[in-house]
Amino acid sequence: MSHNKRIELSRRSVIKGGLLLGTVAAIGLMPIKLLRAEETVKENAEPKTKKQIGFSYDEAKCIKCENCVRICQETYKWEADSPWRKLLRNEKGDALSMSCNHCADPACAKVCPVNAYTKRESDGVVIQDSSKCVGCGYCLYACPYHAPHIQKKTGAVSKCHFCYKLQDSGSGPMCVGVCPTQALTMGNMKELSQQGNLNYKGLPNPKITNPSMIAIPK
Repeated sequence: MSHNKRIELSRRSVIKGGLLLGTVAAIGLMPIKLLRAEETVKENAEPKTKKQIGFSYDEAKCIKCENCVRICQETYKWEADSPWRKLLRNEKGDALSMSCNHCADPACAKVCPVNAYTKRESDGVVIQDSSKCVGCGYCLYACPYHAPHIQKKTGAVSKCHFCYKLQDSGSGPMCVGVCPTQALTMGNMKELSQQGNLNYKGLPNPKITNPSMIAIPK
């Protein structure tokens, strides 16, 4: 990026109180980089959309086939070290299938200097427009779940977009469609939130961004 196009953004404007990038274990799974956002947690923040859809993962049903990961990569051609979805697991056999959580209060959208992120009012899906991306990487540091990644070939960020085009045509996300045991499903967060949340040891407090995903431990 040339000097005259460099994006100037203060550390304070990225995340109030500063950023802390560390390596933590998600529910005892293999280490993943997460950001701890040191800002005031909003209690019971209300979604700003008419509807919020999200993912549901039932660990007891997961057979660790990784079909959800493979179909996503085959469809959207993301680079191996820049995954849109991943199956995190440890030596104990615990597993968690995770992608972008399409948070009700997305930190990525707050810090993007070029407004490459939009949150659909119709269903709450968070979409990132790579054509607008300048590769500054602020969203990578702001996301508590390390969901956005910079693709080496393009130098731009990309991430899961919940297969929104398929959903608009009346279908569903590829990852959900190929899960043989229905361990991974989707639904309205008003109903899903009654079954659980994403409050797992090693993951950030879900009240920080209100992720649109629940995980049911086995």
